[in-house]
Amino acid sequence: MRLADAIPLRLTVEKRELYEAQAMAAELPLSTYLRNRLEREDAVLDELQMLRRAVERMTDQAPGESQHSNDLQGMDGVLLEMLLTLRQLAGAKNDLAQKEIARQGYEVWRAK
Repeated sequence: MRLADAIPLRLTVEKRELYEAQAMAAELPLSTYLRNRLEREDAVLDELQMLRRAVERMTDQAPGESQHSNDLQGMDGVLLEMLLTLRQLAGAKNDLAQKEIARQGYEVWRAK
């Protein structure tokens, strides 16, 4: 892969220390870690845009106009895919979101 010229980037001291620690844990140079992180974020944003378009198509249909007989292939499938994608991206950190949901008095979804 051919790379372009380096781009100077200013971060807060706290963010730089955080990213350096994460890069060290991943056994990567800081610049490689940040580039990989940006590329992953691009992929996530593309995926979210695709999911948004799917949700818009589903909500544009008239009631009862669903093309699918299986609910998981309709809106529920889109929501489930979004949930699983976000959980995969969050990794072990997803307990923070679950704790916030519980704190607000909602039932936390758990796989059966």
